[in-house]
Amino acid sequence: MSYSELRTNEEITRIYGMYADTVYRICALMLKNVEETQDAVQNVFIKYMKCDKPFENDEHIKAWLIVTAKNECRNLLKHWWHSKRSDIENVSEPEFKSNNPSDGVLVEVLKLPDKFKLPLYLHYYEGYTTAEIAGLLKVNESTLRTRLVTARKQLKLLLEVGENA
Repeated sequence: MSYSELRTNEEITRIYGMYADTVYRICALMLKNVEETQDAVQNVFIKYMKCDKPFENDEHIKAWLIVTAKNECRNLLKHWWHSKRSDIENVSEPEFKSNNPSDGVLVEVLKLPDKFKLPLYLHYYEGYTTAEIAGLLKVNESTLRTRLVTARKQLKLLLEVGENA
């Protein structure tokens, strides 16, 4: 079965146009490397093209892409090659091009520990509820809310330090 039998070119193009930026940001949050992020995004959309499960609506597709992106990044981070790299501290944070003034805060979000970045991004930038995020990330909802509270406190400290610098 070819990819065109699973998903039409128009559908793939439409979904890519709608969610590529979201998938890219999630991968960039986790991988902190432009080339690896681009590879991960490509792999996520290849998996989407190959996926033969029916989706209920665009929100279902978006949720599937987010979970797939998270899993793809985790797999890349677990790969043996990643443990052999020595220059990880020298990698610069990815830059996001946007006219949205709140994206300056996103730079500070990137400085947070990994377990806080993705929930904070999904909640404030993608508009997911805590229950939806807990389901996507497969964590207890109260654990997720605690992480969001801690992340907001840490983010506030980072923003205050930035203002005083």
